[in-house]
Amino acid sequence: MKDFRFWELALNPALIASLTAMASSQAFKFVRSVVRERRIDLKHISDYGGFPSSHSALAVAGAFAIGIMEGFKSASFALGFIVAAIFIYDILRLRPTIAQSKKELDRLIEKGGLERIDRAPQFEAHSLTEVIAGIVWGLACAALVCLLWP
Repeated sequence: MKDFRFWELALNPALIASLTAMASSQAFKFVRSVVRERRIDLKHISDYGGFPSSHSALAVAGAFAIGIMEGFKSASFALGFIVAAIFIYDILRLRPTIAQSKKELDRLIEKGGLERIDRAPQFEAHSLTEVIAGIVWGLACAALVCLLWP
């Protein structure tokens, strides 16, 4: 069995590409909110939704980096592709349903004169444009990291 050193994760190009894609997507959303609102609100650093989709960027960057490093016929790339496809499906199909269900529940609670005990987190659904931008950004981050990797 090969000796595993935890710190070697920091040298994994697929992981670095994925984290770079997600972090830079979130940073873009934060900077964009500062420019639009003309004030700094740190909660925008971890906001769901928005342009570009950081989850799409994360998943696609990881899969594409694996494809570049190990080949697009590899089982690792196939698994990464499947995970990315599930993420994207969730983002485009399930999140809007969850958001609509939450709005309807809030309406029913208000109509019934009830009071909510806890506020459920608000999940903003992505538009197709936001997801495509995340995919393109993920591909670009993976290509850049893999090209610069020694």
